[in-house]
Amino acid sequence: MQRNRHPFLLFLTFLLLIIISISCKRKTPEIVIIPDALKNHLQRARLFGNVKSIETDTYYYSSKDSVYILLNKTIQLYSSDGYLTQFIVLDRNNDTVSKKTVHYLPNAQENYWEEYHYKEHSLMKDTFLYDRYGFKIEEQIWLDDSLLYKIQYKTDAIGSIIEMKRILSNYHLTNKIYYNEYGLAARIEEYDPHNKMYKFFTIEYDNYGDEVNRRAYRNARDIIEYTYTQYDASGALQKVIFEDRLHNVREDRIYTQHDAKRNWLEEVVLQGNDTLRKRLRKIEYY
Repeated sequence: MQRNRHPFLLFLTFLLLIIISISCKRKTPEIVIIPDALKNHLQRARLFGNVKSIETDTYYYSSKDSVYILLNKTIQLYSSDGYLTQFIVLDRNNDTVSKKTVHYLPNAQENYWEEYHYKEHSLMKDTFLYDRYGFKIEEQIWLDDSLLYKIQYKTDAIGSIIEMKRILSNYHLTNKIYYNEYGLAARIEEYDPHNKMYKFFTIEYDNYGDEVNRRAYRNARDIIEYTYTQYDASGALQKVIFEDRLHNVREDRIYTQHDAKRNWLEEVVLQGNDTLRKRLRKIEYY
């Protein structure tokens, strides 16, 4: 008696159709999420493209009173590998208020930065110390020749900061940071000088690793601050809503213009029904 081969042939046909459908399926770009510890300054600031400089004009603007006043201008300069090299602040008269210059080691780690304040004729300086693995362990912040405070760090295996302790002359403050599976900060706890936690933040991200929700708690139940961030389908920033629930204040930041790289060029800040301020950016690329 001859065996019926129809079921076997049907199975082979079905298997072949599955293989064809899988091979013809459109391939989507792989999503790469960079851990916080491995980001350069452009990535931390969520800036796209190889940014060379950013000029930002900040205006006080009231649509109710028809007032539009330039408050200040800032200039940020970046290296070709994405690290901040200078940060300059100008007043409304275009006079320099302060100038910060960052100096790096050959491996792109911060060595120290200096910030000169022209009105006070004072110099702020921040020096950095690293362990043998190249992870940050301490900062020292100076005003002229006086040490103001230190910040001591503990890190994990990839250099993510898991604890930072700000040490002043007669007390200290501690932050503890916990990360999700992608190396992004998911919870930040703040401790008083007696090592008692008085505030903590939780941070949530979308599938691309961009922050969408940040909540600040005074205890396990009471939310005191809430920040919601919205993006469009291409990842361009659209809106940031901040609520201070202790003081019943809400601030909306709306991003109305973007360049071809998806970086925002205009920010409008609203409180209530009136515009509080406006920021306009000019971005130059390498």
